[in-house]
Amino acid sequence: MNFLDKFRYSFDNLNEIENIKNEDKEKKNIYNNPFLKSLLSNSVKVTNEIFPKISEAIDQVFLRLKIKNNFNFFVTANHFQTQAMCAMMPQSSNAEIIITSKMIELLNHNELQSVIAHEVSHFYYQHSLYPNPDKARNRIEYLNFLHLSRAAEISADRAGFIGSGNIENSLRSMLKISSGLGDEHINFNFSSYLDQLRELKEIKGDQSQLFSTHPTFLNRMQALIWFSMSHEYHEFFETDKKGIYDLKTVDKKIDESIKKVTGGEIDISNKEIVDKALLWGALWIYLADKKFSKEEQEKFSKRFGDKATVSIKSLLNISKISVIEKKVMEAYTLASTLLKSEKEKIITKIKEIYSEADEHNDKSREILEKIIKLLNG
Repeated sequence: MNFLDKFRYSFDNLNEIENIKNEDKEKKNIYNNPFLKSLLSNSVKVTNEIFPKISEAIDQVFLRLKIKNNFNFFVTANHFQTQAMCAMMPQSSNAEIIITSKMIELLNHNELQSVIAHEVSHFYYQHSLYPNPDKARNRIEYLNFLHLSRAAEISADRAGFIGSGNIENSLRSMLKISSGLGDEHINFNFSSYLDQLRELKEIKGDQSQLFSTHPTFLNRMQALIWFSMSHEYHEFFETDKKGIYDLKTVDKKIDESIKKVTGGEIDISNKEIVDKALLWGALWIYLADKKFSKEEQEKFSKRFGDKATVSIKSLLNISKISVIEKKVMEAYTLASTLLKSEKEKIITKIKEIYSEADEHNDKSREILEKIIKLLNG
């Protein structure tokens, strides 16, 4: 295991997407790669003979990250945008990394290494396996996919820091890319930039960031500084410091900080869907014997509140079981689009509810199995 796995941001978790298949990596057929053909036609491939300084920066990154260089690097003419990207096919054994000429002109040798390492790590972490948010089935899945995308950037930023050899190189590159300005215009006083983040949080964030694939550069700078203060970082790299936080605490602080900027819609929406699934699932289990006993009503009220219990009793007085089943289907169809960790919460709780029911017969067990099947799509 490479140390990049140790330092991966915990909220950047491919296991949250259940339909990802961890197959063996396959080599791309270079004769059937239209993107590579386009790059070879329209951009300049990085070699030591043509771009010795860029080539040296690349070599230093791979030495620090301790991974094999299976990449093709290209420089493309773009004097307006400071961009870099990693183009990869899922589970491929190599990738193409494209850097704009504006990026190379703006950053110094060490800052460029941070960008290179960041892009390399997207391949290492196989971030291309994350689903495209635009293919989400509903709003909450869309928002959850975007949250995973933002988490992926935090992992890649950590690799950028390590690959460049110094946190200042990464922070300087972030400020330059965000401002578009070079050394002569910037005073690199990083604590002053974090004042801007505090101001953003004081005005309740910017909810448009909820629809962004990347955290704000302010969140990303703060996240790197916190990471550099972790026990695990200092222990692994044998610095003369002990650190202030454990990495689990750091990750939680980062997640909370990003959500203060984007707003709380994701957590609120996820909770509403989980609660709704549990309510209708519990009722369906309790009605397996066609009765909603006084004891079950008390248990239901304890979990979901008196108001919900009164509403359910009123519904049962005027509705058939088919109406309840329809409500269950609707709730679990929506819940099936949640991330894996949220669905696991539902399964754990619904099993507890099943264990508390008055009856444990074939019908109630069948209902429990149906609920779990519905949840897993």
